[in-house]
Amino acid sequence: MAEKKWITIVHFIIWLLIVPPGMIYLLANQMPDEINVSYLILFVIFGVLTVLFPIKLNGEPVTLVMWVTLPAFLMYGLAVELVVMQLAIVATLFAVKSKVNIFQRFFFNSIMLFILSVVSALAFYVVGGKIGSMEFWYVLMSAAVFRLIYTTTNIGLLKTYFQMRGLKNPLTIKDIAYEYASIILILPLALTFYFLLNLVGISSFLLLGFPFFVTITIIRLYGRSEKVNDSIKRAGEIGSELSVLTDDKYVTEQFIKKSTELFNANFAFLFKNHNNWLELEKAYEKNNFVTREFGSIQPGEGIAGKVLVSNESVIYTKRKDWLQNATVFAPDDLESILCIPLIHNNKTNGILLLGSNRRSAFKDYQLKILDLLGSYYIVSLEKARYVQEALLKSERCALTKLYNYRYLEERLHYEMNRMQKGDIQDLSVVMLDIDHFKKVNDTYGHQSGNDILYSLARILEEQLPDYGTVGRYGGEEFVYIMPDFTKQEAVDFANRLRLLIRQHAFSITSDLSMDKQSIDVFITSSVGVANAPTDTDEAMALLRNADRALYIGAKQAGRDRVAEYVK
Repeated sequence: MAEKKWITIVHFIIWLLIVPPGMIYLLANQMPDEINVSYLILFVIFGVLTVLFPIKLNGEPVTLVMWVTLPAFLMYGLAVELVVMQLAIVATLFAVKSKVNIFQRFFFNSIMLFILSVVSALAFYVVGGKIGSMEFWYVLMSAAVFRLIYTTTNIGLLKTYFQMRGLKNPLTIKDIAYEYASIILILPLALTFYFLLNLVGISSFLLLGFPFFVTITIIRLYGRSEKVNDSIKRAGEIGSELSVLTDDKYVTEQFIKKSTELFNANFAFLFKNHNNWLELEKAYEKNNFVTREFGSIQPGEGIAGKVLVSNESVIYTKRKDWLQNATVFAPDDLESILCIPLIHNNKTNGILLLGSNRRSAFKDYQLKILDLLGSYYIVSLEKARYVQEALLKSERCALTKLYNYRYLEERLHYEMNRMQKGDIQDLSVVMLDIDHFKKVNDTYGHQSGNDILYSLARILEEQLPDYGTVGRYGGEEFVYIMPDFTKQEAVDFANRLRLLIRQHAFSITSDLSMDKQSIDVFITSSVGVANAPTDTDEAMALLRNADRALYIGAKQAGRDRVAEYVK
């Protein structure tokens, strides 16, 4: 804040040294002897109106005020042109929204336009231009030089200004091209206005002004409708992109990213509805996901809580409009807010709040588009979760929640291909079987046996090495697929696992006892180990070798032991 104040003061001092003295000198020495006051008033009015109705090129507001100021200069000289331009600056402060301090904007624009007018006028006189001349080709040439020097100097001064302040120059090659292209539009219009004023008189303001403002209004309306159509089209494209995603977390992240891009937002907060209480699910600030602790938000609390209660979208154009309603964290530079309920099947699934550090950043039509995008998101999210559940059922064992045989087989082929390509050097398989598991079922019941299988699966998951895979092979058999594990490392792992299982007390409630008391059961396991490339270079052969080691090397040798495959 102190830095911004200092910058404003510097601008004020420079303005005080340049503009007031310059204006006083020009008004005292350059004002024409005869001036039509009605013309002067109309020049000012038309200049202000032109500034109040800018058109947008490349997303940036462009004012065509020189169609008024250039004729004023050609008729009465630099002093009158500066009066019209300086008064138009005041209108610019209201026409163009900005987060920059209003006084800083005024001083900067006033200095810039004063310098531009003086430099352009000097160029005009250097090439032989004369005020009030009616010689077409001389007027055309000198006016063209005036406009060309004006544009070139403007671009140069802006570049120098941003370099001095260490800021990135916002003018792109495309912006500069638009600036020079505007000369083709402005110059004929300004010259037509000038000659018409000299030939027809004051009625020229109506003859040319009326069609000009009608045309500008049509262009603005067309541009707005085009922007709406483009936004709707882009929302549809985003919906299509979301619909093909199968990871619900990724769907949410992409929805937030795409929404902030579409609406040029700097902040996004996604709240999930948990039994009519809101909890922050994702926070996205300035192109990064961040962690924010909001706690639970009750209905009616804050902006999001009020939207939850009303089920109606809201839009705020500036900070002071919503600040009193904000009961949780709000970024210091947050100004505009767009907040919608995410509704599907008459149920509010959550709340999305978009924010911008610019005032009046969001328009009313964007509420409908964001509502549409929110509907796409909810449908895509449900679809992704359905696909995940279906995939889980096809790849996972329903009892143990571990991967099933089908997935293990696919994974084994994948890892074997990696080894054959040289991505990994070793691939080991560890196959484990519970000893005398039938006796456990016969003694305590099948449900108790299932409980033991489930508990054992959790132990196997906890012991899973990085990048490894564990699954239920079938019955009471389990398999580890361990990339980059040598045979000896796999044997050592298997022995540690076997001892851990042997020492673990599995708590069950016997189905076959009358008292249904909880009891501890101890089990042992036999393990077989095989390795590629030591034992084989084929995926299914590796699995068979581990199975052979399990039954011949461990089971038949007395159980409760680890055996490695021997050719």
